[in-house]
Amino acid sequence: MSTQQVLLLPGTLISFKDTSGDVVWTPADTALGHGRISAVWDRGTGAKPMLYRWEARVKWVATPAAGDEWRLYLVRSSASATAANTDGGLTFGDADLTSETELSTHCKYVGRVVAAAADAAKCTHGVVEIADRYVAVAGWNASATKAIGTTDADMEFTLTPLIDEIQAAS
Repeated sequence: MSTQQVLLLPGTLISFKDTSGDVVWTPADTALGHGRISAVWDRGTGAKPMLYRWEARVKWVATPAAGDEWRLYLVRSSASATAANTDGGLTFGDADLTSETELSTHCKYVGRVVAAAADAAKCTHGVVEIADRYVAVAGWNASATKAIGTTDADMEFTLTPLIDEIQAAS
């Protein structure tokens, strides 16, 4: 009996970060109790992958308290890249956020990076489904005492498409 295998084929990584990324997002210097939304990523029309591996890296400005969090959300829209159609009515564009309410109430919570009491970049990852055409990432600095670091290179969010590849029967 011949069998088929369904294998995972990682696609091309999409990077949300400063000017060297695919989508501009500059969370450096984000104050405690503030957030940052990225510019919009237009996934285009037609068939697109739905499952993505996400990875986030962040560094606080100085030794954070153990348990401080950088919370991550996706802001989505299927209709257009205007605030009238986005999750929470948020405006796409690399900009400061002053309230987490719209993020936590209306946007897709992705995960968090949790600090240890050390002055080093922290990284975490997971898997998320994305069905919408327009996507932005938003981060929220839930630290009680520390701002996000001042070096753009210390902050990045990536999405890698996870594509099912069906191998022909042998």
